[in-house]
Amino acid sequence: MQPELAAAVAQVTAAGQPYETRVERIRGVDFTAFANAPENLRVLYESGLAHADKDFYVYQDERFTYQRMWDVAARCANRLCERGIKPGDRVGIALRNYPEWIAAFMGITAIGAVAVAMNAWWSGEELLYGIDDSGMRLLFTDVERTERLVGRLADRTLELVTVRHQRPGMTSWEEFVGGAPTRMPTPPIQAEDNATILYTSGSTAHPKGVLSTHRAITNALLGWECGGAIAMAMNPQWAAAVGRSAPTPEHPPAVILTVPLFHVTGLVVQMLSSFRRGRKVVGMYKWNAEEALKIIEAERITEFNGVPTMAWELVQSPNRGKYDLSSLKSAGGGGAPMAPEHARQIDKAIGEGAPGTGWGMTETQGLATTIGGAAFLARPRSCGRAVPPLVRVKAVKGDGTDAAPGETGELRIWGAMNFSGYWNKPDATRSSLTDGWVHTGDVGHLDEDGYVFITDREKDMVIRGGENIGCQEVEAVLYEHPKVIEAAVFGVPDQRLGETLAAVVVARRNETLTDDDVRAFAAERIAKFKVPDHVWIRAERLPRIASEKIFKRGLREEALRLLAAEPAGSRRPGTA
Repeated sequence: MQPELAAAVAQVTAAGQPYETRVERIRGVDFTAFANAPENLRVLYESGLAHADKDFYVYQDERFTYQRMWDVAARCANRLCERGIKPGDRVGIALRNYPEWIAAFMGITAIGAVAVAMNAWWSGEELLYGIDDSGMRLLFTDVERTERLVGRLADRTLELVTVRHQRPGMTSWEEFVGGAPTRMPTPPIQAEDNATILYTSGSTAHPKGVLSTHRAITNALLGWECGGAIAMAMNPQWAAAVGRSAPTPEHPPAVILTVPLFHVTGLVVQMLSSFRRGRKVVGMYKWNAEEALKIIEAERITEFNGVPTMAWELVQSPNRGKYDLSSLKSAGGGGAPMAPEHARQIDKAIGEGAPGTGWGMTETQGLATTIGGAAFLARPRSCGRAVPPLVRVKAVKGDGTDAAPGETGELRIWGAMNFSGYWNKPDATRSSLTDGWVHTGDVGHLDEDGYVFITDREKDMVIRGGENIGCQEVEAVLYEHPKVIEAAVFGVPDQRLGETLAAVVVARRNETLTDDDVRAFAAERIAKFKVPDHVWIRAERLPRIASEKIFKRGLREEALRLLAAEPAGSRRPGTA
């Protein structure tokens, strides 16, 4: 650690300071943790009442102050208790980013139950998998998700509470919370009690449920705060002003919620991190750059944090000049790499020091590294340094030894914010967690100053516009097609989304199969974002390497040559 950084960390985390640290033994490992972290999420929500009359969540023409959201969440919590939901029980949420999503999440976790954040883009079969895998007792669901589940819930003792629609035989949200007390129930919740299950697609056929504790989440939240305080302490102008009152910002903090709340970015980085600051969160029905520009102007948004392609679309909008974006001080995101050109354009369009990015995983509450401003422009291919003092990052070589600066290896993340395990998957947990280090599957290196550079991925996974897609999961679906004998799925670069999905499929002998047939078959079984954008049909056996595994790298190189030869603007190559 550089001397000036080490000095700032020591200053900000010293005994008696708001970000004082101590050693906590968690699941047999000694971690650095924050002495003043909220013990649980209910305490976090209570801290928002210091801003009771401020806007907390704005959704279209609806406004919820911190007090109003607390009251609705308390009603939800009381009804859950009346249903017999106890600490540790799983309760699901499958909704758009409606205000009810937040109130339900608060109500579930405030009584010690485990909130299961369901991917709202999942198909009916995928939703059913999450229901069965988590063993949830109740599910909050909107009309789109309800329609996907109707007729699939036979022999399951699961109550559905319908949000923003009514269906015979089901309880509506209004009926569920109506008339319930606004005094929040207070069953005991320990820091190491489970709080959330977020499903993440990986290299396996089914998504894995990432199980996290209250302590992991609250420490991650203070980790971002502390990282900001350390950056300020390293600023000479700030250091000279210590002891004087901080200037009142021109615009109160406000962030636009551009990603789903079932994502760790939306849930932890954007929504939960707002409580202690009294920050306003403005939700969108779905991402649209033009609508985002209107919201930034109308709500005086100060922070933009989404998938990097969203910030890119924002600055590339031909109508950007029509809106007053002067309140916006930063724009960036994580979930996928940000192209260097994107960072330069954001800096030019929004203001000096505006671009930023970071790296993290669902398994780390989205927290690992961060970089912004001049440092990012100087190192546009880096995802930043580990956020001190909570996080450590290292690269591990194939022989299991730590890589030196500049040496390539698998990147691993250490910290009190790490998840506790994969739900119902002990083998996957053991292979992903070693002595407190999360195996990321990302390959890269650290430079002499600790900046992380990701160069590849070990996991057979594609990140399409911030959505993780397990290639094996898609391949498993394609193999269900009666005319398919072989399938290989991989990612190819895409200017807008970062990556899109491609598939090479071998048809059975004497069978006719088209790329549209393959896509239509997949669309009936998996979420639309997982359906391959590019499909090639082949008659011959796919190439193999010496171990008889399919030679995906060769197939990808061939696909890139074919895509390069396609006319400009062509979305997919069709059959070959």
